Amino acid sequence: MPILFTHFQHLFLILNVAALLISMNTNAATLVNCYDQKREMVTRTHPDNCQQGQPISDDEANAVRDRRRAYIQQSLDADKNPIIVGKRLVSIGAGFFVNTEGALLTNAHVVKNCETLIVSRAGGELLPAHLIAIESKVDLALVGTDFHSKQSAVFAPFDAPLPISVAIVGYPNQGLPPIRPLLTQGTIMPSKLELTSATPRPISIQADIRPGNSGGPVLDEFGRVIGVVFAAVDTPAIYKSTGRIVRDIGIAIPNRFSLEFLEHNAITPTIAKPNTADKSKQNQLLDEAGLFVARVECWRTN
Repeated sequence: MPILFTHFQHLFLILNVAALLISMNTNAATLVNCYDQKREMVTRTHPDNCQQGQPISDDEANAVRDRRRAYIQQSLDADKNPIIVGKRLVSIGAGFFVNTEGALLTNAHVVKNCETLIVSRAGGELLPAHLIAIESKVDLALVGTDFHSKQSAVFAPFDAPLPISVAIVGYPNQGLPPIRPLLTQGTIMPSKLELTSATPRPISIQADIRPGNSGGPVLDEFGRVIGVVFAAVDTPAIYKSTGRIVRDIGIAIPNRFSLEFLEHNAITPTIAKPNTADKSKQNQLLDEAGLFVARVECWRTN
């Protein structure tokens, strides 16, 4: 009887192992390449776990991996540049081209005290940049680059009514530094809707603003700039001082200050009234903005 029992135990073990191998092969066959566009990454996972991503083919997955490897290698090569050697990357922000000659508008705090500035575009090309002008009182800075952008940002008139819905484009931290600009949807706070971008007060926006968004444009439904992101509400500090929990509130600089700053520095940006025909491009806002939004890196020795 013990011998027979041992035989059945052995047989049962073999059947379990076989079932496990079949299960593993079946699961492997159903795994997909899940593309996380926000982080420009691909993972192999079960289709049910890819609801926040997009299943792509093996060739497409390899292309995404190649792009990220190339960008990382380019960043490493930039670190060997004589102007970078011995320095470290201390912060990342956003900016946008205000003409086709390479002038970039960003926040003063993004570039303040940086020994070296590096600007990169959505395609991954990195170039050194230099500070042209800075005005800390309004948290704006103008940066010069050797990029010749085919398209620059278009501003809404400074006295245009603020829209309800907006889009923020920048490089918000997603756990990994994004290598392409990302779009975040937002809403102008109801108490601010009677204002215009000419009002000498910051614009409050209900949106998930993160490090990396600073200096990026706030766009209306036509893709026009109505403000420049410069801060997010400090939730812990507000709670400590008031006992209220306030989340996902961003602050933007209205066009009145941005346009005055550019004019003072001999930059004539494009200003346009809304064109209803441009509403058809709402789903292409990120693609359009990707032509003039750039990543701004701040490097220092300590």
